[in-house]
Amino acid sequence: MVKTNLPVLFIKNHEVFPYTETKIEFSDSNLKKTISLSESVYDNCVFIIHQKTDDKLEALNTINIGIIAKIKLKIDMPNGNMRITLRGLKRAIITNIKEDDGLYEANVQVIKEDNIDPIEEIAMSRSLYKTLDKYVKAVDTNDFKDIKDVHDISKLTDTITSLLPLNHNRKVKYLKEVSQVKRLKMLLDDIEYELSIIEIENDIDIKVTKRLEESQKEFYLKEKLSVIKEELNEDISESENLEEKITKLKAPKKIKKRLEIELNRFKSCNLNSPEIGIIRNYIDVLLNLPWSKSSEENYDIESIKNTLEKNHYGLEETKNRILEHIIVSHQTKEENMPVLCLVGPPGVGKTSIATSIAEALNLKCVKISVGGINDEAEIVGHRRTYVGAFPGKIMSSISKVGVNNPVFIIDEIDKMTKDIKGDPASALLEVLDKGQNSRFVDHFIDEEFDLSKVMFILTANYIDNIPSELKDRMEIIEIGSYTEYEKIKIAKNHIIPNLNKTFNLAENEIPITSKVITNIIRFYTHESGVRELERALGKIYRKYIVNKLATKNKLELNRHLEAILGVHKYQISQNTNNIKGVVTGLSYTPYGGDIVKIEVIGYKGSGNIKITGQVGDVMEESIRVAFDYIKGNAKNFDLDIEDINSCDYHIHIPTLALKKDGPSGGVTITTAILSYLKNTIIANTISMSGEITLTGKILKVGGIKEKIIAAINNNIKIIYMPSENKAEIEKIEYIYKNKLEINYVENYQDLYNNLLGN
Repeated sequence: MVKTNLPVLFIKNHEVFPYTETKIEFSDSNLKKTISLSESVYDNCVFIIHQKTDDKLEALNTINIGIIAKIKLKIDMPNGNMRITLRGLKRAIITNIKEDDGLYEANVQVIKEDNIDPIEEIAMSRSLYKTLDKYVKAVDTNDFKDIKDVHDISKLTDTITSLLPLNHNRKVKYLKEVSQVKRLKMLLDDIEYELSIIEIENDIDIKVTKRLEESQKEFYLKEKLSVIKEELNEDISESENLEEKITKLKAPKKIKKRLEIELNRFKSCNLNSPEIGIIRNYIDVLLNLPWSKSSEENYDIESIKNTLEKNHYGLEETKNRILEHIIVSHQTKEENMPVLCLVGPPGVGKTSIATSIAEALNLKCVKISVGGINDEAEIVGHRRTYVGAFPGKIMSSISKVGVNNPVFIIDEIDKMTKDIKGDPASALLEVLDKGQNSRFVDHFIDEEFDLSKVMFILTANYIDNIPSELKDRMEIIEIGSYTEYEKIKIAKNHIIPNLNKTFNLAENEIPITSKVITNIIRFYTHESGVRELERALGKIYRKYIVNKLATKNKLELNRHLEAILGVHKYQISQNTNNIKGVVTGLSYTPYGGDIVKIEVIGYKGSGNIKITGQVGDVMEESIRVAFDYIKGNAKNFDLDIEDINSCDYHIHIPTLALKKDGPSGGVTITTAILSYLKNTIIANTISMSGEITLTGKILKVGGIKEKIIAAINNNIKIIYMPSENKAEIEKIEYIYKNKLEINYVENYQDLYNNLLGN
């Protein structure tokens, strides 16, 4: 007998036979070390011991025969596991074994095969082939087609045993049997036994067939399972539970058919297979989707109107447009109705309005945020072939909300990004497009789901940042900043009652007057909406309750407001006096409207321009257009082009740490440059907004309401605005009436004549 030393690989629930290959996956560190040792020292050879339990000492005490095997392939898996392919070589007997730090090394001797007379060997192989042929015909399989020319009894018995559907313990007995003749006899017995089982199964099929009528063929599998359970008394409750859920599920026939296919795969899958968890998860996802479950909708106009009025102060135009959209889309059932998109600064109530729509319609509401998403799989899901795959945000949210007609809020669509990973905006297009979303297919679910009943409402802060392909499918409803008067009303009618309820206080226990609210707005908030105002009022409530419990005294807010909220964060006006080269402009920021000081200074040079103040590409372009416009029209402005080109210019826009960008600063920049060149001061009570072209045409701008509010708050008396904005501005006359003088200009020459002309 051949004698050798080999590392020992203990395996459980797998069998490695000589002449066959077996794949094994494991995570045990000692097994990994054994494989590494085999690769580096033993020419990829190992000695396989098939153990029944996790106790290695028990295995060594009861097992003295194993298999010498060759490692054909090794793969390190992404989940940390190791997968190897072993090819069995020979049976061997253990003569000695030693252990070192969890690794075992055995001295083994290859077992010599019995000598069999060639004629006897042919006779035995023919007998085995005849019996095997009966089995192959009975089960109709091609698994044994590659062994028809094998006559070596040892190889033949091991190969057939590895392919037969025998249990693990029985196969281990074959592995321990060194006599090829005995293995052949065992095989003949086992194949005959399998044939008898097949015969019983066929009898069961006949019984089931007799019980079924032609109109009940679809219940064939159930009846067959029932008879099998009667014969074998076997409990398969998990499969039964899933089958019952599939039967009760209200879903399209195609979905139920897919579930039945997956259930059959689940039943036939090995319990130790990693695929069984993937199949079960997929079945659960399909079962939990609301294929036919809808909320009962309420389209009573008065009820919807009252709910919107109750939850939101002001915003009359916004509420009317939302009401029109809801009623018309319900009445006409028009598939091509655009999706609503609420655009406005943070804190003005975009999400709460969408939530109120759901309340008014008696629908469930679900919300996701797509800000920062750059992977389209977040929207349409991952394919199930990937490790850790799951449905996208859309279908996951639909599954959680439990109905197929919720109000679905998609927040921050202007903050999606596009890079090498994908284009989420294009993926979202399939979700929002009424022509496509009735057959929406999530990559994970891989079946069509009808999203046409879902009411999608989108929100964004900046209309310019909304992807163009989405903007084309949406109806934009802009929600502007609140005036000081509106903020006071919101605080009294909504915020304070909610705080009283939250802190369990009586209605007027904390006397918060309009004057207190006004001081909070002016000195402690700087926003378009009311979030900071709500936080400041919440702080007052907390301080009040703590002071009341600790000292039994009540705070007087008019006297102690600064002690409660701290020193003033903001001043009423930051509009300082201007000097030559400094002009006050109006801008739109994430916090609403604000003023911006454009500063220009020149010094001896050659016409170069330096720009500072975190200026974006659009505003930098406006600065260059302004300079070229002035140079091209120097005579109209009574300037010498050579004097202009003999200096370098520095333009600075000092507005906190915010990046300044957008097409609305051209007029202000042009005026600031001319103010410096003509040595003229533009009063800080005068401001302007608009973009300028090389021909001097003044273009329409956005953020009108916010800019007008900013002008009023900063004691500006006169503003110049593009003529194209006139209709929009006159709609909000109630805000600036008797407070502002608004002049409309089409060409910069008109503005120049008013401010800087002789």
